[in-house]
Amino acid sequence: MMIKKFVYIIAIFILFTIELQGHFHPERNEPPVFTKGLYINAYRAGDRKYMEKLLNDFGSLINTLVIDIKDSHGTLTYKSRLKIVRKVGSQGALIKDMRQYVKDLKNRGYYLVGRIVVFRDPLFARYKGRKFGVKVSGTRKLFRDENGFVWVDPFSEEAWEYNIAIAEEAVKAGFDEIQFDYVRFPSTDGNSIPYFPFHKKRKKEEAILSFLSMAKERLKREGVKVSIAVFGYTTWHNHLPREGQHFYEMGNKVDIVYPILYPSHFADGFLANKHKEKRTYNIVFKSIKRGDSLLRYTDSKLIAYLQGFNWKRSRLGRNYIGIQMSAAEEAGSNGWIVWNAKGEYKETYLSLVNRTIKLQEPEGKPRIKDVKLTFLKNEDKSEKPDTRGIEAILHW
Repeated sequence: MMIKKFVYIIAIFILFTIELQGHFHPERNEPPVFTKGLYINAYRAGDRKYMEKLLNDFGSLINTLVIDIKDSHGTLTYKSRLKIVRKVGSQGALIKDMRQYVKDLKNRGYYLVGRIVVFRDPLFARYKGRKFGVKVSGTRKLFRDENGFVWVDPFSEEAWEYNIAIAEEAVKAGFDEIQFDYVRFPSTDGNSIPYFPFHKKRKKEEAILSFLSMAKERLKREGVKVSIAVFGYTTWHNHLPREGQHFYEMGNKVDIVYPILYPSHFADGFLANKHKEKRTYNIVFKSIKRGDSLLRYTDSKLIAYLQGFNWKRSRLGRNYIGIQMSAAEEAGSNGWIVWNAKGEYKETYLSLVNRTIKLQEPEGKPRIKDVKLTFLKNEDKSEKPDTRGIEAILHW
């Protein structure tokens, strides 16, 4: 009898511990006054040597990391405890212990954003016999966008629930912010017409805004920020009917909006200027100004996604990354995130270093007008002093 009571008490204790862990609220960091961050893809995030070198190089030059939770292939970065994840087949294992991983990064002083790709998800699209996938009209065939990617029907509330459940799990791991990307309908090239099986005569904008409302309501209980990444063109047009994105209305549902302002993604003739650097600057600067104007009646902040890759580089001008950073700062943005899908940030690092180190003329008169170089007894007089200045330090 005593043994049974003991086993019963132990079982109750274990259940209580599990329940307590499920409701554990990690400490949240507030967003930096001015965000300076990098996007880290799933594979890079799980590469310990890469991460160690990256953070040792950048140090306090950045304060924010955007890390994939669920990528555009539909796969999670970590091993989830959610049953639905196992059923869908989206389980990942690149990061073994997400809670410890997040804790370690936060201990180094970084604000952490967990990125979830929502509706471009081939795994959930194929789940339950392609039930949730966008179809080619008049067929059972899965629709593919102009880049060949498969999509989930954004009208599906089960798809909303799936992504929010993943977000809640990421929040419990300690992320400060959840960023939803691809919160839109697929773009089309006109070759095939998409069919949305869960449409029910609703507007596209209604589906997108309903998803964001549900996500914000669920996640705000945990004290976490909710954000979205949107097409850069939405800052100019406010409303993209084909994709169902409405800049102002979406901004009104979240804490932070990240317009994607890669100059290479705007039409070549957009803000045309014979000076490449000026065009690159203007795209970022003017987009932010317009975006801020649209958000002025909301509580949402604007942080720009900047181009950190060299596609169409010949059109961007020299030091195109540094130019974008200057434009974002001077336009009054709340910060920037540099995007390089491969995680190659050498140019970004050099741009930051060059912007951080400013050589200034000394004030006042020098104590000694001229200095004569003298040599020590055993010093080779043929050796000339290094006159490269700061370049010698940067390349040492």
